[in-house]
Amino acid sequence: MAVAVRPNRRPLGTVPVRIERAGLAAWPLLAALVSFSVVLRAVIGWFRATPIYLGDEYLYAAIGRSIAETGHPLVRGGASHFPALLQPILTAPAWLVGDVGTAYHLVQLTGAVAMSLAAIPVYWLARRLGVGAGISLALAALALALPDFIYATWVIAEPFAYPLVLAATAAAVASLARPSPRAQIAFVALAGLAAFGRIQFIVLPALFLCAVVVVGLREGRLRKALREQLLPLALLAVPVALALAVGPSRVLAFYKGVLHTDIAPGAVAHSTGTNLIVLLYASGFVLVPGAILGLALAIARPRTRAELAFAVVTSLLSLTLLAEAGIFGASALAQERYVFYVLPLIAIGFALYASRGWPFRLYHALLGTGLAAVVSVVPLAGYAAANEKMHSPLLYGAFRIEQWVGTPGSGSLLIALAATAATGLVVLCSSRPQLATKVGLGLALLLCVSFSTAAVVFDQENTRSARRAFFGQDPSWVDNAKLGDVTLLQNMNGQRAAAFQQLFWNRSVTRLALMPGATIIDPFQADPVRVADDGSLLAGGRPLAGALLVDEHAATMRLSGARKVASAPGFWLYAPAGRPRLSLLFSGRFHDGWLGGAGAITLWPRAGNRRLEGTLVVRLDALAQTTGDTVHFTLPGGQRADVRVPAHSAQIVRFPVCAVGAWTAFFHARVTGYAGTRGVSVQAGVPRFVPGTGGCATAPKQQPAVAPSTLDRTV
Repeated sequence: MAVAVRPNRRPLGTVPVRIERAGLAAWPLLAALVSFSVVLRAVIGWFRATPIYLGDEYLYAAIGRSIAETGHPLVRGGASHFPALLQPILTAPAWLVGDVGTAYHLVQLTGAVAMSLAAIPVYWLARRLGVGAGISLALAALALALPDFIYATWVIAEPFAYPLVLAATAAAVASLARPSPRAQIAFVALAGLAAFGRIQFIVLPALFLCAVVVVGLREGRLRKALREQLLPLALLAVPVALALAVGPSRVLAFYKGVLHTDIAPGAVAHSTGTNLIVLLYASGFVLVPGAILGLALAIARPRTRAELAFAVVTSLLSLTLLAEAGIFGASALAQERYVFYVLPLIAIGFALYASRGWPFRLYHALLGTGLAAVVSVVPLAGYAAANEKMHSPLLYGAFRIEQWVGTPGSGSLLIALAATAATGLVVLCSSRPQLATKVGLGLALLLCVSFSTAAVVFDQENTRSARRAFFGQDPSWVDNAKLGDVTLLQNMNGQRAAAFQQLFWNRSVTRLALMPGATIIDPFQADPVRVADDGSLLAGGRPLAGALLVDEHAATMRLSGARKVASAPGFWLYAPAGRPRLSLLFSGRFHDGWLGGAGAITLWPRAGNRRLEGTLVVRLDALAQTTGDTVHFTLPGGQRADVRVPAHSAQIVRFPVCAVGAWTAFFHARVTGYAGTRGVSVQAGVPRFVPGTGGCATAPKQQPAVAPSTLDRTV
């Protein structure tokens, strides 16, 4: 079936085309809808036990606290060079509250209010395009029911960027449809705020210029269209000129690495395909065939200039965000977080199609069939596995549905069948346009609410589990110890997420120091530590002073010159009692006692005594294992000691120690299993050094070679 499209070169009018006449008092209902969303999301946020989207949530919280306390956007006392400061500025007053938990909930409430306001530009834009009040309210409700609305109570920029982008789109459409200084200045202001909220929207000025050109060409009045938009184009040219003058790298600052991104076409195509599949489901699925036809018809046969402007702006924004996500997020991960902003606009595209009386129903049916065929061969289960869902609330929900169903892959199959059945029902109803419109919107709302509910349940369970794993009862346990400023001492193979949790919940942790071999957790201030011969911890050539929060996730550390005050899973908190010095470092021993595949035990002498002599006692056990293992030690001098630990038994091993300065014994063992994602061998107790004179009795040298036969092993 061929469709001839005759170009329409005459300027288009702006008379709205209504798809229904509604006697509803729409604005009070819209206000009620926004209020309900705020309350619902605030309640959900109250039960969100801890942030887990790290380090973004820590970053925004740290900058917000710094602005509240110092007036400057700092992270751990250093410049953040972070350009997207809208969220930290707007939430800074909440961080003036002393209790971190209360401040966190106030930030969540602020986000819930901001994101719920997105219903207003969606409703306004739909009405501007001639959509009736009832359908416009349904579209506003859909904008609040998306799975991505889970971000409303996260400490990130999305709750503020989402309504601003939609409002900027509405202002752009108004400016293109009927140019006026008010609409044009509104667009410039909203586009600037959107970019200030999320730097990815720095492209909005260029997008607006492209829309002016496309609309002008489509109407055969390009020069006049450009003259009509001189005000916004001139206003937008000023920051663009300044950015070019100072250099893009300085403007992007924290994000300047995107200028050096290597573009791999295959990876970009794969990422874009993944994002399209995820967006298809997140939109409610059933609206997409109609939305595609609605946008195409609005460009090919626009009834009003506003309709043409909307279709052009929506198409350009969608392509731009998909390109950004594909290029800068080219990986196996779905990047729904970066592109979900267009979903309410897609729904409006469906409403425009419906307002035409559901034409080209055969094409609509073919599009629906094609989409159903795609999802039948591309299941969500693969995308929702492991960490591949981290940027996609839709995949959170899909993963939770998989867990509810129980059988691997069955949840994804159920989702695909539900989406296909819903699309089929809409196609069957398409011969009755009004019924099809209501059924389509109703089914889209039902699917979105279902996905959102599953995503919220997943997030709630995940945050509760994280809080138990990282803290127990009191996440602000370091602050409550009242030790003043505390330094987080990150060890080799320490957990990045655990460090962020401690930094988020404890304002008194103001400094991050990295032990030798530890990796940075973010690009911000972190001081490398050098261990002196006497065990002193030096950062910047000066001893670490004050209280220390020691990361013990993959290393066991004991200090002299400090006293233990408290502990949490994987962390010990020390108060100074003189100059803190290392007395023991057992790298490769996890906080729950398991040994990894390799590591070392290092001892340091006490302060004022360079000589180290005595016996090191280590307990190794395989009591909970069905297979034993052999731990191979390499002692000072290069000799080896192999300790066999049979299954269901334990060994106590004694090493003679004789050294001037530090003494180190290395070990390695065969990995016999996994504790979570960690490869482990046997378990080990905390080593105990017993001072004495027997350590040097077997050799006259200060670094003796200890033969395996000198080991005393007892069960």
